Amino acid sequence: MVMSEMTAEMLLNQISLLPANEKVKLHALLDDQLKNPDVAANGVKFVEPIPVPDPELSVRWLNEHAREYGGQWVALDGDRLIAHGENAEEVFAAADADGVYLPLVTYIPPADAPPFVGV
Repeated sequence: MVMSEMTAEMLLNQISLLPANEKVKLHALLDDQLKNPDVAANGVKFVEPIPVPDPELSVRWLNEHAREYGGQWVALDGDRLIAHGENAEEVFAAADADGVYLPLVTYIPPADAPPFVGV
């Protein structure tokens, strides 16, 4: 029988045919699965997604300091400036060397640059 054709009633009927010790074993397995829903029946463990830093501090820093760093790349850890400069590779390297978890690295257009309207 194909598993997709099986119903709960059919499964319950099969369980009723099990010896008592196997029913106890099944009960323990189901109870464990309910207590640990992050572990699938095949033993694969659910892994939490990678946390993303809250961008609020970086956005505030950008709003307050963008004019000072126009035309440059900046690397931020929250509201802490890690590095800045006109060379993106150097700024990325400095952020990497700092070891901070998921820094924000972005380019700040010059204050007198026309607004970007898309291509």
